[in-house]
Amino acid sequence: MSKFFSLAYLTLPNTHPVDQIEIAAQCGYEGVGLRTISQHLPGEPDYALANGRMFQMVRAALERTGVRLMDIELARVADGVDVMSYEKEFALGAELGAKYAIASVWSADRDFSRVQFEKMCDLADKYGMKLNLEFVPFSNIPGLTEALAWMDLMDRPNVQVLVDTLHAHRVKVTPEQLREVAAERFGFVHLCDGPAFIPPVDHPDMVGVARGGRLYVGEGGIDLAGMLKNIPDPPYYSIELPNAAEVAIRGKLEHTRRCLETAKTFFAAHQI
Repeated sequence: MSKFFSLAYLTLPNTHPVDQIEIAAQCGYEGVGLRTISQHLPGEPDYALANGRMFQMVRAALERTGVRLMDIELARVADGVDVMSYEKEFALGAELGAKYAIASVWSADRDFSRVQFEKMCDLADKYGMKLNLEFVPFSNIPGLTEALAWMDLMDRPNVQVLVDTLHAHRVKVTPEQLREVAAERFGFVHLCDGPAFIPPVDHPDMVGVARGGRLYVGEGGIDLAGMLKNIPDPPYYSIELPNAAEVAIRGKLEHTRRCLETAKTFFAAHQI
């Protein structure tokens, strides 16, 4: 069975959405995930679709290339943030075809987080979208067990768990654990390889590798085959593979192309 591959925003961070779509099309990706919800990080550009010109440019690029918008990010639950402020981006993302939004939790206030997450579930449902909850070792939902428990607490049918292969490796998710999860609880997969070394949460590599040092599929120390063979039929694989050194050497286009080529080679070799 052929696999559907999408190009995640973080593979080419701070790249204009139109350029990301064009690069994805040139390299043979079927879809893209766009960061339309700003994280307000230093130096991060704002690519909100609520900017009318941005919306028109993105829509034109999608129509011109045939690339599909698969998901939008990042819908964070964070202190001082009202998730209802995301509504415009959910509405416009859905209008462009997105069926998924990436969510994560960054507040230690559990009661606040629950209320906000429930609001976000209902907001996504209003626009026919599913929330893919991503566990991140340095967030307030660090692992698969915590993510599944959070989903049980929410009791909303439109929440799924997003498995990022780097994060899963770093919290020691096993193939057996994945095998025990019902298929419908999985959303799409963030795909990359990475070093076998699992750093402590406060080690610079914990964030540094995640945001700028991931490795091409099959070229690291993660048991990708064990993971992927136990996540049944995800809707698509979103390649999230930021690597600043490789982009500096190869350029954005060739880095993006190699991300897809190594993934396809790995899948064929391991019959995934």
